[in-house]
Amino acid sequence: MNINKGKEWWMGASHFQMELANIAKCLLLGVVILWIQIHGNKGCFEEERLALLDFKAFVGSNGFDADHLLPSWIDDPTSNCCKWERVMCNSTTGHVTKLSLNNTRQYDIKSSSFHNENTWYVNLSMFQQLKELKTLNLSYNNFDCSIDDQGCEKLSKLKKLEVLDLTWNRFNNIILPSLGALISLKTLILDHNKMEGSFPIQGMFDL
Repeated sequence: MNINKGKEWWMGASHFQMELANIAKCLLLGVVILWIQIHGNKGCFEEERLALLDFKAFVGSNGFDADHLLPSWIDDPTSNCCKWERVMCNSTTGHVTKLSLNNTRQYDIKSSSFHNENTWYVNLSMFQQLKELKTLNLSYNNFDCSIDDQGCEKLSKLKKLEVLDLTWNRFNNIILPSLGALISLKTLILDHNKMEGSFPIQGMFDL
């Protein structure tokens, strides 16, 4: 009888130790999650940083002083793109969620004109790496789609985009199928573009 009681006690103690180990693991996981939520991600993703630098290079290739416009956007792997101007990231994940790239063309409200009236042919595929992007403001840029590489088609890759402002550009109906493919889009602003037809514009949702 004493042997059986000893065995039961040993089995009970072993089970208790296993329960304590499981509780300790859960507590440790909780501490890690809490630490991440409090301190957040301290950097940005390399592919997203490079995508933003592609936009800066695009601005520079059109004759503008990109370093003056985007001084914090530097080609340095240790530079945190979440700290750059015009960029907002999720504080926990570190993914870029908002880009305010409006008025890179120095639009003059008084004269209703751009400092440089030449059309910039933008390849929107440079943003496809920003998979968590929710807000994109490209207003007042006098942009048009790049014809050779059909870059506007890649805009449809932004499956989490909720707000898109394309005010005062030169986009035409070619971009409409890509806009229609933005499944999470809630707000779309298209004032002062080259769209034709009535709204809803034919072809926008014909996918």
